[in-house]
Amino acid sequence: MARDNPFAKLDIASISTDKSPVKPGYAMTGAAKTVVRSIEDLAENTKKLMEGEVVVELDPRLLDVSFVADRLSDEGEEYQELKQAIKESGQTTPILVRPSSYDSQRFMVVFGHRRLKVAKELGISVKAVVKKLDDITSAIAQGQENSARSNLSFIERAYFAQNLLASNMPKDVVRSSLAIDEAMLSKMLGVVEVVPAAIIKALGASKKIGRDKWLSLRQLLLVPALLKVATEFTETAGFVELAEEKRFDELHDYLKRYKVKSAAKKPKGNASGRDWTSSDSSLNFVMNTKSKKVAIELSNVEAKPFSDWLSGRMDRLYDEYKRSKTERNGD
Repeated sequence: MARDNPFAKLDIASISTDKSPVKPGYAMTGAAKTVVRSIEDLAENTKKLMEGEVVVELDPRLLDVSFVADRLSDEGEEYQELKQAIKESGQTTPILVRPSSYDSQRFMVVFGHRRLKVAKELGISVKAVVKKLDDITSAIAQGQENSARSNLSFIERAYFAQNLLASNMPKDVVRSSLAIDEAMLSKMLGVVEVVPAAIIKALGASKKIGRDKWLSLRQLLLVPALLKVATEFTETAGFVELAEEKRFDELHDYLKRYKVKSAAKKPKGNASGRDWTSSDSSLNFVMNTKSKKVAIELSNVEAKPFSDWLSGRMDRLYDEYKRSKTERNGD
């Protein structure tokens, strides 16, 4: 059975074509402009979902988070300001929820996760609009609400895009939910596919870090040795204790210094080197040789398991090597 058009449910078709487009936070060209023309239109789309709907008060304990995550952290200054405002003046803007697909007494949040979290912390009910939406419409509404409010960082938007795809959302839905074109989506996915999830979580939302710096970090982490160093560095107590807004630059600068230092230490003169990478790219082998000294470095995910396997077979391998010398000499 063919799916209903989710864009019709969002009333995107009603957007006037004679509006002057406003440049969004991330490049949007070509086909993407025919779906969402400006940040103002995004705000209007999500506003239309709420128009004419009854606002109800719900017990926060009956609400589940969206099926797709979009935030890496929400304990920053903006969140504290929101919490203080709700504490003093109450919740002025309702959140959007949909009936749960597995429990008639529960609901799933479409957008408004931070307002829900505040309500839980303050021990108050949360104001919400309840609307029946499918997964695609929910994803688009969630992404457009965040794009309209401009409160997701580059890496959070990339994280959201990756999670949408992991939930089997087609790419056109992902692009529409974030108001981006194919080129920007490709850059976002290029970052989250190379930078390990553990490092992304350690860095957090990185609110002030844009696309170019994340692409620069991606390039650095394509080097196996730098990836290993980055993983170890972000696990140190000193790094974890840093304020979140300082972590990205601290890691980026550290890797650049390490790269320069490593390049300066590379052997010169009569040393020669060989390298090899396994067919599945899970093991890298580098060997630097001198007349009476050979240095071997194994890196990537299979480095430790392979080294353990190799160590347990050294006697047999060396015997094979000695036999091969004898056979060659006998010839």
